[in-house]
Amino acid sequence: EIAILGLAGGFLTPLLLSTGSDNPIGLFGYILMLDAGLVVLAIQRRWPILISLGLGGTVLYQMGWILGRMDADRTGLGLAILALFAGFFLFAGRWAAAQDAQSEQERRAWRRTQTAGVLIPFAFALYFAGNADLGPHLYPAAILMAALSAAACWLGRAEGFALLPPGAAAGVVAVTMVWTFSRRLTEALSWEAAAVMIALAAIFHLFFELELRDEIADKARHAARAALLPALGFLLLAAVAPVDSDVAFWPWLLAWAALGAMVYRQGEAPGMGWARLGAAVGVGAGFALLLIVHRRAEGFPSAALFLALAALAAVAFQAAAMRRDDGDDPGMAERAWAERAAALYAGILAFAHVVIAESPAMPTWLFLSSTLLFALLITLTATRIPSGRVYFAAMTLASLAHLAWVGFATAPYSEPNARPLAIAFGLTGVLLFTFWPFLAGRTLIAQRGAVYAAALAGPAWFLALRELYEGWLGDSTIGVVPVVLGALSLSAVLLVKRQSEEGAPALRALVWFAAVALSFLALAIPLQLSKEWITIGWAVQAAAILMLWKRLDHPGLKYFALALLGAVSARLLLNPEVVDYHGRGALPILNWLAYTYLVPAAALLVSAGVLRGLEIARARPAESWLYRFGQPVGAVLCSVAAILVVFGWINLTIFDFFSTGSSLEISFDRMAARDLTLSLAWALYALVLLGVGFKRDSGALRWLSLAFLVLTIGKVFLHDLGELEDLYRVASLVGLALSLILVSLAYQRFVFRKGSS
Repeated sequence: EIAILGLAGGFLTPLLLSTGSDNPIGLFGYILMLDAGLVVLAIQRRWPILISLGLGGTVLYQMGWILGRMDADRTGLGLAILALFAGFFLFAGRWAAAQDAQSEQERRAWRRTQTAGVLIPFAFALYFAGNADLGPHLYPAAILMAALSAAACWLGRAEGFALLPPGAAAGVVAVTMVWTFSRRLTEALSWEAAAVMIALAAIFHLFFELELRDEIADKARHAARAALLPALGFLLLAAVAPVDSDVAFWPWLLAWAALGAMVYRQGEAPGMGWARLGAAVGVGAGFALLLIVHRRAEGFPSAALFLALAALAAVAFQAAAMRRDDGDDPGMAERAWAERAAALYAGILAFAHVVIAESPAMPTWLFLSSTLLFALLITLTATRIPSGRVYFAAMTLASLAHLAWVGFATAPYSEPNARPLAIAFGLTGVLLFTFWPFLAGRTLIAQRGAVYAAALAGPAWFLALRELYEGWLGDSTIGVVPVVLGALSLSAVLLVKRQSEEGAPALRALVWFAAVALSFLALAIPLQLSKEWITIGWAVQAAAILMLWKRLDHPGLKYFALALLGAVSARLLLNPEVVDYHGRGALPILNWLAYTYLVPAAALLVSAGVLRGLEIARARPAESWLYRFGQPVGAVLCSVAAILVVFGWINLTIFDFFSTGSSLEISFDRMAARDLTLSLAWALYALVLLGVGFKRDSGALRWLSLAFLVLTIGKVFLHDLGELEDLYRVASLVGLALSLILVSLAYQRFVFRKGSS
């Protein structure tokens, strides 16, 4: 109690005897002597609480003078006072630790005092950094932080203070961040900030290198984490700091390079391989943000130089990944982390190209070539890992950048030959991503994502290439674009058959490339052709796809063909514009209506034949509900569609025959000869279907023929008897009667007799 009273009296003396004058040297000289006496007393009496209380009193006086009396001219003095007392409490703790008589509890108390003595000045440094009235520069506070950081790292290494280095690291990052965001950084201040960041991070990194050299895994890991906090924190700060500052590329480039190298090196510690991803994010974000925000600003380096330096950094990441050996990281081999870092950096730069595509502020050739370059670097990583997902990401980023440039950019089109140049780069991208898996060996093509990326490269670039081609050469030959892309996919099919072994991966690749090739053919038809030729082309293509499905068992081919056939049927049966395709045919029956309807009908019948024999046998478990009645649903639908298409052709042909003008007219006005012909044609068609049903022993077809016959009966009794007169009415009834007689005879001959047998 007496000691505490003496302590209180000692710290109250300057306040009680104050004359109001400002004499910081005398004041803190007295405080220093008082603290020295407390240290001696605390060691002799083994009262570590005294030095803790002394530290508290010292901090209060520091706060009072720095916050209340210190001005800009005496900033250096304030920093010196903070450094002096931090060093005093640091070495006081070391002196106390050298005393053998102390207990473990006393040692912990001294350690807490040392830790507080080193870390508390960082709080004052925050005040210095955030108060612009104390000066624009960071280096005075940085000198203090450098001394404190070195002391913290030394104590952490010598005394095993595990939390002290990370605490100091957090302090230097916080102080630097406050200073950075509280000032508008000119070029000179940018150089100062970059130098301070590099110097402070280097202090922590130096102690990490010492621990790594000792080859003690736990210590190296702890040192790496302490060093990573300022290195990665400063790297990310250096990446975003230029966004709201004057353009000063070179100091920040130096910071990215030095800090990125430190972070990458810290990934050498056991279990710290993931740190390399931080290096990739920091350096990549720095280049990307500066490009996005300042690419048009005065003082920004030329686009070619900037992208060359960014590409050089990407090559450095690639080289580092290629030289890595597998490490001891139990979660993932070190090389895998390095590979992912290389891909991530290139991916960030490729994404930046997507963002700036609307206004890239660089020549067409540079923008498009740099996009492909960064995508190629990602591809190299995907090949070495190997990873289909990474490969797919590379293709996606490159195609999105090109598509965004074509869709939104306007200025590049003013360049001569911009469109043909862009077409060349687009085709290069398609060629690269379509055929790279075949050049990279079997490991990449075996990846599902790589197959998807290679197959979808053509579709990914199609919209951009179509827009460019149409703007350059017009739309008269626009079908060339899908035909060329489809030919590339077809070439990939041949390569798959030549290089891949039989099995699920090869089948998957074959189906995807074949489906894309066929899709481009389906797309080329409406782009290049018109009217009925779209319908005919789709119908023939659908039949061809089902022929391919017969050899390559993949449900995607089947459903794609059925979708095309559904579109064909809808265009023929539900499209009122079909009658306006052409005028009346020159010949009564053999005219444009014949091939417009009968060729698709034949394709539908061929498709039904292909499906009927294999559809149920090849059904997947997920399709069991579709075939629960044991019927080939696709074949049935194709057959019904073919019957309806032929029926539609019959009706349109009759309307065309009886039309009087130059165009085909569908009129329901009273016309006896036409109405009679329709009734007779319907009845005859029903009889033909019935005959085919008996021939093929198809109950469904017989029922369908009866449906047409009932339709005919309804027409005769509900329409013909009311509208037809004289011999037309008689002929209609006679025709119906003959049809019914033939139907009854056929059923008696082929159905009832067979049933009784």
